Amino acid sequence: MAPSVLIIGASGTVGRPLVQEFLRNKISFGRIAVLADTTKISRFADVQSQGVEVVVGSFLDPNSYKRFDTVISIAGNAAMKLQPGMIDAAIAGGVRHFYPSELGTDISYGVIGKKRYWRDKVATREHLRDRAREVPGFAYTLLMTGAFTEVAPSPFNNVDVEKHTASPYGAPDALISVTAMPDIMRYVVESVLLPLEQGQSCRELRVVGETLTWAALMEALEEVQSVKYDVTYLNPQDAAEKEEAARVAGDTEAEMLWAGKAMFATGMAHIHGLLDNARFSFTPESARETLQRLFGKK
Repeated sequence: MAPSVLIIGASGTVGRPLVQEFLRNKISFGRIAVLADTTKISRFADVQSQGVEVVVGSFLDPNSYKRFDTVISIAGNAAMKLQPGMIDAAIAGGVRHFYPSELGTDISYGVIGKKRYWRDKVATREHLRDRAREVPGFAYTLLMTGAFTEVAPSPFNNVDVEKHTASPYGAPDALISVTAMPDIMRYVVESVLLPLEQGQSCRELRVVGETLTWAALMEALEEVQSVKYDVTYLNPQDAAEKEEAARVAGDTEAEMLWAGKAMFATGMAHIHGLLDNARFSFTPESARETLQRLFGKK
């Protein structure tokens, strides 16, 4: 039977292209739907006209999940801590496969999961593990892709593609795994169609466009733009101190911002272990190919 999929967080930067990728493959799915509250229904008029259902309700209400077997959460940082409640409501509504908002590094590796930036993701993973033990037939997928290639050379990491300057927190030899957003969307959609193994309750998929050093990423950007960047590597401890100051001040948004800045060029966005790229039908863009698409001369 073709999967029926409900997407949470579909109106955001990641949610919109994900919905479009599902539409490109809609023949493979029984239902494709987005969950929205009453104030956001109009945002989905375009995709609704193309066959996407709009379920009006709360992600904490089991009724929102009825007649769906798969739920994909694209919750942002602010809503990440609410995912355990989503999971409980989804299970109560009959869902049997849940994708938490991952699409990043593997937080189970080393001390990474102890960092503030991933605290809510860790709690979500633990909740999924516990519920999968309690509920026969319930399973979840952790899809890890490394950083979005499009975000790496951006103002978030103090990269100015017009002034050709960069001052990331980290070191030039730090490894970073990057994957282009269109490829990440394809990985999500195709992974839903991959069958789970008999009795499998937790599936981990690691897929990457390319793993390289931060210095190599900057060199690729220089080659694409035919310019030389003025690159200064900042001490991650400085970002950590600003993160702590935000925590003490009770400014959660700033705390998360600084926690995230000390991630990309410090090796924390590096996917470890064997990759699952071969399980999918396409070859992802390399970092240079994505940069060429974004910043190359037309």
